[in-house]
Amino acid sequence: MTWFRFLCLLLAVAAAGCSKPSAEEYFARAQAQAQAAATMADTLRSPEAVREAFQPPLGLFESVVREYPHHPLAEAALFEIANIKNSNLHMPREAIDAYGLYCREYPAGKQTPLAMFLIGYLYNNELHNIDSAASAYRRFLEKYPDSEMAASARFELSTLGKSPEEALPIPPPEPAAKRPKKNPLQTPA
Repeated sequence: MTWFRFLCLLLAVAAAGCSKPSAEEYFARAQAQAQAAATMADTLRSPEAVREAFQPPLGLFESVVREYPHHPLAEAALFEIANIKNSNLHMPREAIDAYGLYCREYPAGKQTPLAMFLIGYLYNNELHNIDSAASAYRRFLEKYPDSEMAASARFELSTLGKSPEEALPIPPPEPAAKRPKKNPLQTPA
């Protein structure tokens, strides 16, 4: 009987060791690894090395989304995946896909307005796809006309395809006669 008890105890310990982490554990590990990867990325010389550094946290965030799709942290994990692909890996197409997935999965999500805006921004400023950017900004403005980012979306929409000089013209300098004359004997205040 002792041999049987030992075997049961061994199986129980093995099963406990094989249980999957909770959503909170996955998310906390992913955040820590993402922060470490971001710190390390500054010292890495190649984009491949940066991508490699971010694979572990991406995998953990993806585990939250895949294994706990209805957990509140799944929404945050999906948004973090998009942010890493955008900000850290500089992969605009993949970031657009991830932000789009976030918007579809969480249409009333906390970050949905920002995700929709960033889709337009990435199309315009990273991929230079004016048609897709215009569509994305219009969708954003239809859904969030009073958002704090609405003014930025309207500005982006109005300047699509324009050079920086055309978008923000610099006024010509004032003629010398209109400038106030400085007294050379007066010291600055």
